[in-house]
Amino acid sequence: MQPTVQRIQGLVDQVEENLSDEINIVQLADSFNVSPWHFQRLFKALAGDTIGGYVRGRRLTEAARLLTRTDLGIIDIAFRVGFNSHEAFTRSFKSYFGQSPSDFRKNRPLVILNEKPLLSMDLVHHLEREIKHTPTITTTPEQIIIGLPTPIPSPFISEDAYCESLWPSWMSLLKRLDEIQDKQPPKFYGITASPSGNFTEDTLDFIAGIPVSSNTHVPSGMIAHTFPEQLVAMFDVSIIDKDTVLKTIDYIYGYWLPNSPYTRGSGSDYELFDESDGFIDPNQGSKYVIPIIAKN
Repeated sequence: MQPTVQRIQGLVDQVEENLSDEINIVQLADSFNVSPWHFQRLFKALAGDTIGGYVRGRRLTEAARLLTRTDLGIIDIAFRVGFNSHEAFTRSFKSYFGQSPSDFRKNRPLVILNEKPLLSMDLVHHLEREIKHTPTITTTPEQIIIGLPTPIPSPFISEDAYCESLWPSWMSLLKRLDEIQDKQPPKFYGITASPSGNFTEDTLDFIAGIPVSSNTHVPSGMIAHTFPEQLVAMFDVSIIDKDTVLKTIDYIYGYWLPNSPYTRGSGSDYELFDESDGFIDPNQGSKYVIPIIAKN
């Protein structure tokens, strides 16, 4: 695990030295020999923020310092920290600090600026202390899911909350279950999918779905998603809410996976729900499932 922390710390140091450079998630993931999804989850678990959010915060922090400690023009500062226009910089700065760059320079408010994180094993081990999971390792057969897709802001790009937008999708699916032939209850699947497969888009697709027994007719407005036969790790999520699910994901990618005898396999993570009265009860819980491959 220590080498992983050191490599992420090296990446953080590299970002600090090149704040104005574009971040290429696919290339960074390739350098770690993992998928973009895995890389972004790992970075968030260790650094406490998405790489996009981290870079944005550090660029704006540097801009705030330049505004109060130099006489550089605002457009010069914008270019220096990686923004391509005065408008984009002003909009992002105001969203982050609550006032425009010119007002910030004039008022010189007392704010706590984001500092570069220093990663350590203590930061990693807090995940293991707070959440202890022993997953079920099993091979699942090929499974076809039919469900309703909902566009959501990528958790790796946007800070917008999207959990609230998923509930109508589930309710719409439940109302239209009679349209889906050859259903295989009692399971429901929640899948976040990337059109490119790289999870670099601003918008991803959340699929609220149910398994079917064959490649049956797909009702209007729905889509089919196929899981291959695969080895998976299933983690129990005690309560269905945003914080619990996100903490579980951070634990999986920040602690369990690097310390396990497995690497992440190809394909999508998903949440698995039992069909029961508890499906609409957050205390019922769910399972978070990731594809895995045994290390050689």
